[in-house]
Amino acid sequence: MNTRKHTYWKTAGLAVCVMVTLLSGCSSKTDSAGQADAGEKPAEQKPVTIRVGIKSQGYLTEDEFKRYITEPVKKKYPWITVEMSIYNAKGSKLSELVAAGNVPDIVITNNVNGMPEFLDLDLVTPLDELIQKHRLDLSRLEPQAVEAVKAATQRQDITALPYARNFHALYYNKDIFDKFAVPYPKDGMTWDQVTELAKKLTRDDNGTAYRGLMPNVPERLAAQLSAPFVNPATNKAGIETPEWKRVLDMTTAIHSIPGNSPILFNKEASDLFYKERTLAMLADINLLGDLSAFQDFHWDMVSFPVWPELPGTSPGIDAHLMVLSKTSSNKDDAFRVISAVLSDEVQMDMSRQGRYSVLKDSKIKDAFGLDLTWMAGKNLKAVNMTPAKPYAQTVYDKEGITAVRNALKASVKDGKDTNTALREAAEAFNKKIDEINAGK
Repeated sequence: MNTRKHTYWKTAGLAVCVMVTLLSGCSSKTDSAGQADAGEKPAEQKPVTIRVGIKSQGYLTEDEFKRYITEPVKKKYPWITVEMSIYNAKGSKLSELVAAGNVPDIVITNNVNGMPEFLDLDLVTPLDELIQKHRLDLSRLEPQAVEAVKAATQRQDITALPYARNFHALYYNKDIFDKFAVPYPKDGMTWDQVTELAKKLTRDDNGTAYRGLMPNVPERLAAQLSAPFVNPATNKAGIETPEWKRVLDMTTAIHSIPGNSPILFNKEASDLFYKERTLAMLADINLLGDLSAFQDFHWDMVSFPVWPELPGTSPGIDAHLMVLSKTSSNKDDAFRVISAVLSDEVQMDMSRQGRYSVLKDSKIKDAFGLDLTWMAGKNLKAVNMTPAKPYAQTVYDKEGITAVRNALKASVKDGKDTNTALREAAEAFNKKIDEINAGK
């Protein structure tokens, strides 16, 4: 760098700023949340309470809520008090809260299957003006995270902001690999490669049945291919496609390894991995909260298995979102709550505690899990993959998930060919779509 030239421009810029300040005031700087100081505080700082609704503490525990939301907001905006409420209990479901006129100012959900409900209930409101007014710099966020929100709503405006997202990884039990003298998996392996590895580990040993691999729910493999459940052109089942057949062929091959059944999803699969410890490999999302309770368990992780033509590509963004309710009477202060959670300070704290940040900043990414002493020596870099392009989510996707999982069961348990299994699943899915439409 030419230091003399840099000094000249720095001095000249200072002089201009001084002159402008004398005339009308120099523009204020932007803080770590991408917000400017000017016009930030309301004319009268009247105390206000912002209610944040959470579907379950799987999003944020009470302690995490206090650490990442309540305390940072109170520190930055002392007139704002944040309260947490659970909105999925009986009598407090989102539709019931709408009917009662008691919707929280902010509601936390996800982009994968949460936003269509908000659209149906007419709860979303465009945030573009608030983003501009409060000078929140969206360029700080991963572009895929912003696009995931748009895909979830099928709108081009911003109606929610992500504050964290799940990562994807292949977890493995080191003891099983050591027991059978099989080399550990590596970053960058394909689904075919981990399937071959699973064949070496699926066996019965002195009455104990060891299983090589649980790929978990098939929709994650499809999300790597950006495959939607619904055909956007017809609003009908979109699972009879080459992408979905490829997913079903792969998951069927994995579960057809002798001894590698029955099919297990989610908690059943993770329990087999870290409680029973008879599963060698598990493809899953962020399990660190669960694994923290099993610190005697010898495990590690590598990158999520990939399709060969998409190296380094994980399933699309699975983000936790903060939705500012259309019914909120305190939209500016509610937006201040969202912006505080997106500050560098809070995002760095989340990252160090093992929550994957939606900010692009490499320093925040590199700090992932550093405060979790029990994670020392683990392959933390495995979580840094490029998310696939998001597919368009619909209100029918939950039924699509059921249809695809049933197709997998029909293929593995009933021996149906994957084309037939998908065709029958699509027929059942379309009936559900028609029922949903008839009930609107």
